[in-house]
Amino acid sequence: MTLLATATEVTKTFKTGALEVHALRGVDLAVHARDFMALVGPSGSGKTTLLNLLGALDRPTSGEVEVLGKKLGALSKAARAKLRLASLGFVFQAYNLVPVLTAAENVELILELQGMGARERRARALDVLLSLGLGELANRRPNEMSGGQQQRVAVARAVASRPELVLADEPTANLDGKSAEQLMLLMRRLHEEHGTTFVFSTHDPRIVAHATRIVSMEDGRIVSDETKDRASAA
Repeated sequence: MTLLATATEVTKTFKTGALEVHALRGVDLAVHARDFMALVGPSGSGKTTLLNLLGALDRPTSGEVEVLGKKLGALSKAARAKLRLASLGFVFQAYNLVPVLTAAENVELILELQGMGARERRARALDVLLSLGLGELANRRPNEMSGGQQQRVAVARAVASRPELVLADEPTANLDGKSAEQLMLLMRRLHEEHGTTFVFSTHDPRIVAHATRIVSMEDGRIVSDETKDRASAA
């Protein structure tokens, strides 16, 4: 299997005054191409911290994180930003859509930052929205969409640049049951049809039901790593 990312003996300690919080304690993890992985565990177990390290959003206190063949500890802040822009997609719990932009313009944003020309990026954005059943939202701004619609547009933005790895932090946390299921079906379709690799940080059983690999965390450690047969996932 092709390795997309690895964490080797990774620790992460946060300091607040005299208080130290050990968020990760010697974590080893390998993310393979075509994984549809859920990092699960209670609040404070370290799953979001690990996701941030895999996404080059933070640095470990010790240990090594490698993403797409690059050792993140050896990269400058600018180089890590370039890696995120070129090869990673992010879906956040809070959607993070730009309120003054339409859905199409929000999807175009990453493409513009990558240097894609205006005509090509508009065509790509509309194509992605249409392919994901979101064409009717193209000219709506976030305040004209439901929470579920905003999160689906956030997924479209994350995948429009065709990243090798998409990292999603609690993507269903603010959604009702129907919207959450629609979102999971959307991401699973991207995974199955385009081979997109997804890693989720979650405590939502709806995501776990769809995941084909479940990595459980407690107290900053991985306590189990199970792979399900694709046919058995919801």
